[in-house]
Amino acid sequence: MVQVVCRVLRQLCLRDRLARVRAVVEGRPGSPYRGRELFMQRCASCHQLFHKGGEIGPNLTHYQRDDLDTLLPGILDPSREIREGFEQMHVQTRDGRLLSGFLADRTDKLLILRGIDGGDTVIEQSQVESAKVSPRSLMPEGLLTGLSDQQLRDFFAYLRIAQPIRN
Repeated sequence: MVQVVCRVLRQLCLRDRLARVRAVVEGRPGSPYRGRELFMQRCASCHQLFHKGGEIGPNLTHYQRDDLDTLLPGILDPSREIREGFEQMHVQTRDGRLLSGFLADRTDKLLILRGIDGGDTVIEQSQVESAKVSPRSLMPEGLLTGLSDQQLRDFFAYLRIAQPIRN
């Protein structure tokens, strides 16, 4: 019962946060130039946009960035839907090692995990004691916390542009 109540309250809170951010972003225009700096500080260590950024999370260049209905839930509740290929897998081996990473490949004989550093760990299937996918995204919640309304507008102005900006 308590879990159901907590889930309902979480959904109500998320709905309120989605509505608030949408109202701010749609209220007035922002500057993609200032937003680029916010993206680089908060997102680029993991995500790439216009050939700049990391490769831990999905490349956002071809993502539906102009659609707030798609974009906002992914940012405000990153574990709601984890893009295929970016699920965190936890593996315990028969010799007691605990490994985690993205599932890069799986065959009858091998399991290959890709670490956040981009390196692969190859494990023979016969050595796997257990393997499970985490329901939690590596992307932390609260990435927009502490941003002013103008910074939110700027951030989304950059995130939603169709072409890279120069300068």
